[in-house]
Amino acid sequence: MAKESGSSFLSDAPLGVVVCGKEKESDVWIEDCSIASIILQLTGQSLGLGSCWIQIRRRLYGTGKSSEEYVKEVLSLPESLRVESIIAFGYPDEVKNPIPIDKLEYDKILQLKNTRCYDQHRVEPLKLLAGVTIFSGQFSYFLNP
Repeated sequence: MAKESGSSFLSDAPLGVVVCGKEKESDVWIEDCSIASIILQLTGQSLGLGSCWIQIRRRLYGTGKSSEEYVKEVLSLPESLRVESIIAFGYPDEVKNPIPIDKLEYDKILQLKNTRCYDQHRVEPLKLLAGVTIFSGQFSYFLNP
């Protein structure tokens, strides 16, 4: 396990990709690694694979050790690399039924009410995201392709 909670499924996953960056070479390494992680997940989805992001950076493995230190130790990664995440891949155990677009609760996807763009023509582009899983806090929506 990469950390005490939230990573036990990694032990059964056929593939885990550790996403790393070089902090001293890029001041946006966290953003770059996050983008790479999402692209990995979207690519996996396009191939019919399920995936799960395991956050490593700034998470604890156990008493006195960070998840990042643990992963670097187990994989013998050089000190110059920073570990952002692990993306676990496998075949989904279940298929979630999509929520019809007309039933989506857009205020749970985006906080639009406190912005100048809270009107229907600005919300319409969200419908173009059909087929993509959108995560917002504890909510996830599986939209029709």
